[in-house]
Amino acid sequence: MKTQKRGQYNEINLISLSDTCRKQVFKLVNAAKDAAKVDEHGGWDFGIDFDNKGRGSALNWDLYAIGRDLHTRKMLIIIQIRQFIRRRKNGFGNVRKSYFLIGRNEDKMVFAHAVESRVIHSAISAGRDVVRACQNWIFQADYQKVIRQGDIALVPVSRTSGERIAGGDVLISKSHLLTATEFRANGVLYALNPSMKHTPGTHAPVSCTGWHKVIEGLRAAHWDFATPTID
Repeated sequence: MKTQKRGQYNEINLISLSDTCRKQVFKLVNAAKDAAKVDEHGGWDFGIDFDNKGRGSALNWDLYAIGRDLHTRKMLIIIQIRQFIRRRKNGFGNVRKSYFLIGRNEDKMVFAHAVESRVIHSAISAGRDVVRACQNWIFQADYQKVIRQGDIALVPVSRTSGERIAGGDVLISKSHLLTATEFRANGVLYALNPSMKHTPGTHAPVSCTGWHKVIEGLRAAHWDFATPTID
């Protein structure tokens, strides 16, 4: 495997990747760019579009990490999307940046999950696994311990606190049906012997024994990269 080389902004130089790896990266980016089901960020129309007065925008991307999911072993990448906009002739340009973790769900549809730039650059500076660092941040836990169903995670805990609630079914994030012997809540939901079914059926059912903390994955704030209107 070729050694990944980074540029002055910590981006991975694509030329430093093997041909096979580079093709896999482009395939994922293109799938995310055009995916009908990825509605978090809208479509990405990469390229340059300026008029004869120098007004317009350019949308580009750079690669910041490549990895494998610890549990599924599927390929994951992290990219930065960068938009340059100039709205007036001879006006100053504005640059907007967002970062996304990109991969495929169990149904092979692509997802793009917005992640924090500080987490990425901190992991790069410390020589840590960047994909793993972002997954730890998303679920606010050691990802190795996480039992995940899409953006919802069950994390084993040795202690719980809060009001006791009778067991039964709870719908999480409008699409994850959580069943447990007992619940406890104190601003955080805990579930005993939980099982979870994804009602649209994209993700496989999960179940576990003991007490678990229920976590909805964090998403970073991100820009809408739709083509801007030029005055």
